[in-house]
Amino acid sequence: MSATLTSRIAELTGPRQLIFREQPLASSALKDNELLAETVCSALSAGTEAAAWRGDPPLRPGPVYPRLVGYCNVAEVVACGRGVTRCKPGDRILTFQSHRSAFVCREGEIIVTLPVGTAPVPASVTYLFHLGYNALLRGGFTPGHHVGVIGLGTIGLAAVAQAGSFGGNVHAFSNQPDARNLALEIGALDAWPKKLTETPKAVAAKAGGAGLDLVITTSNRWEDWALALRLARKGGTICVLGFPGRTEPEPPLNPLDSQFFYDRQLTIHACGQSPDLDVSAHDLRFTVKRNCEFLLHQIVAGKLPARRLIGSVHPWEKLAEIYEQLAHRTGHGLTSVLQWK
Repeated sequence: MSATLTSRIAELTGPRQLIFREQPLASSALKDNELLAETVCSALSAGTEAAAWRGDPPLRPGPVYPRLVGYCNVAEVVACGRGVTRCKPGDRILTFQSHRSAFVCREGEIIVTLPVGTAPVPASVTYLFHLGYNALLRGGFTPGHHVGVIGLGTIGLAAVAQAGSFGGNVHAFSNQPDARNLALEIGALDAWPKKLTETPKAVAAKAGGAGLDLVITTSNRWEDWALALRLARKGGTICVLGFPGRTEPEPPLNPLDSQFFYDRQLTIHACGQSPDLDVSAHDLRFTVKRNCEFLLHQIVAGKLPARRLIGSVHPWEKLAEIYEQLAHRTGHGLTSVLQWK
């Protein structure tokens, strides 16, 4: 039986200009390797999407608008092409599709098929956990490491929860008391305000005097970058999930000051991306799909606190209001999830 859906697709045509473009989709037009799916919910990547809403400087050269927004989509499969083997109608799947009510995609674009009975809302933040997981992998994390996480929005809190769950000694940094308290509840050993003159020495004392093995920064602020440089021990690693200097004026310091970068022989990694290849684990162990499958199972088992990272669930029609709240930093610093079905 053929199915026809009208997809409503969220699109920014300029700063603070959101439209929902409509597109008809028919199962009769599917290619052998394609599937038609209807979105159940999609999670916001708050920092990325708020920046696009405000019109912050782009991260890459090229046209900025029009642009699609969102990449954490849980959907229900409606129909499959004849060659699709990884899912069937009625299955729920996680993909990188943007905020939209329905879509057609190739079977290879499925990140993971949700186990039967998996709650879709917490599953939608799987990739937000993956960003912190990628930083831990890139930073050579080992159980017992002292790990600092600067910035306790959704991505930072997800990194805190994972580093703590996987055996790290986690030190969290934020000027927001509520965020610090939540970090303590989900796995941080301690939580600190971001005071350059006091915090690094106090933290180093709790980490055996040497400083932190790994610092994950989710912030764009230069003062937070300065804190990261001071927190890392000699031979330590800084993993960058934020974009230091974005929307900031010229830095008041040398961001690669030799007394920190050279003298301490620091390693700095840009993080957030993992290989998106369908190859055997023998050839490449850590891929986006394998990583997200692991993290989803951790969420389902209750080992990662996905629901604690979700501040609110809204109908999809409220997206512009959510963006405006994020742009003004009003309300909680957690993510929101859009309900489509």
